[in-house]
Amino acid sequence: MSAFGDYQLEIYGAGLRGVQPSYPMAFAELEARAAQALPPSVLSYVAGGAGTERTQRANVSAFRQWGLIPRMFVGASRRDLTVELFGMSLPSPLLMAPIGVIGLCCQDDHGDLATAAAAARSGVPMIASTLSVDPLEDVAARFGDTPGFFQLLSPDRHQRRL
Repeated sequence: MSAFGDYQLEIYGAGLRGVQPSYPMAFAELEARAAQALPPSVLSYVAGGAGTERTQRANVSAFRQWGLIPRMFVGASRRDLTVELFGMSLPSPLLMAPIGVIGLCCQDDHGDLATAAAAARSGVPMIASTLSVDPLEDVAARFGDTPGFFQLLSPDRHQRRL
């Protein structure tokens, strides 16, 4: 597993040589590529939001208030993003969120397996969705040494909320 800073240095180093990243870094471009790659029914499901899309709009608004500022020369000789969670030491405070349709979004219909492999490469734990397309045993086998989690949703809509 590479250090997270190595990914950043790779992107900046390539940029200095005039090489653009192979993946888009702008949301609008990602969205446009998804529209070209996905069948309309899948794109509508993934991008549509639920109900009145109120939560989706609130999330977009909240994220617009944040930004990332690369700090290339601040004298950080050693980066440490590790966090303790559930008695485990994780390499960063990030987790890959559960996405129930990620399997449908992959060209081979195995997006859960591809995401689990990415989790293993990056060391960022994945939370497998209740609606995973691939068997959880197959997904877990791709984690390697990276921890994985499972999102369990109860079908009981009358469940008491605490």
